Amino acid sequence: MEKITIKELIEFREKSGVRKKNFANKLKTKKPKEKVSTDEENGGGDYWVSCTSCIQRVFKSGSKDEYDDKIEDLQARYQNAQLKHVKDRHQSNIDILMRFKDFELDQFKPHVDLRYEKISRQSMVVPVDGIPLYVAPGVLFSFEQNGKQHLGAVWLTPKKGGYTKDELGMFCEMLYRFMVKNYSDTYQISEEYCVAIDTFNARSVRYTELVSGNIPYLIDSTLKELNQV
Repeated sequence: MEKITIKELIEFREKSGVRKKNFANKLKTKKPKEKVSTDEENGGGDYWVSCTSCIQRVFKSGSKDEYDDKIEDLQARYQNAQLKHVKDRHQSNIDILMRFKDFELDQFKPHVDLRYEKISRQSMVVPVDGIPLYVAPGVLFSFEQNGKQHLGAVWLTPKKGGYTKDELGMFCEMLYRFMVKNYSDTYQISEEYCVAIDTFNARSVRYTELVSGNIPYLIDSTLKELNQV
C-alpha cells in the first residue's frame, strides 16, 4: 500500500456514506505520485514551501528578521508573476508570514543548547495497523536535561482554512509515534516539545494536551474505520 498522509485521514473522517467508502478504496489502492515540475509558473512544487521553510529557519535561528526578508522576496515575485494562481500562491505565503511575525516560536523549544537532527526519508513512513502513514517533521532537535538526552520536534502543517484542534492533534499524535519508533532507543522523547503547528491559523497542539485528555487520540479509531470500510 502506498503511504497515506494525515491530511488524507482527516479527509476520510469528513466524508460519509458512499463517498466515505469510495475515498477509503482510493486510499487503499493509491499509487505513488509521479514527480512533478517545480516550475512555479506551471503550478509545480509545494504550495506552502516559501512560508514553511522560512518559519523553520526562524525557529532555528530565533531571528524574526528572516520574515521581513522573505516577505520582501515574495512581494517581488508577486509583482513579476504573470499568472493569477502564482500571484495567489505568493500572497498566501506572505499572509502566513505576516501572521507569524507576532507568533512566539521560542515557546516550543527549551532554553538550552539544541542540536538539530537530520531526518531520513526512510524514517518518515510509520506503519500503524498495517497502514503506512507519512510523517514529515519540519524540525527535529535534541537537548540535555537532568543528565538525559531528550528529543523534541515541530511539524508545520499548512492548509487553506486551517485545521481544528482535534485534527491538529492527529498530526501531533503521529509525530510522537514517529519519534518513539525511530529514536526512543537513544533519546527520552519529550511530550512537552512534541508540537504540531497549523501555520494557516498560527494554532498549535502539544502532545501533553493529548496525554491530559484535552485533545482526543484519533489515529487508531480512524484507521480501524478505514480498514472496515
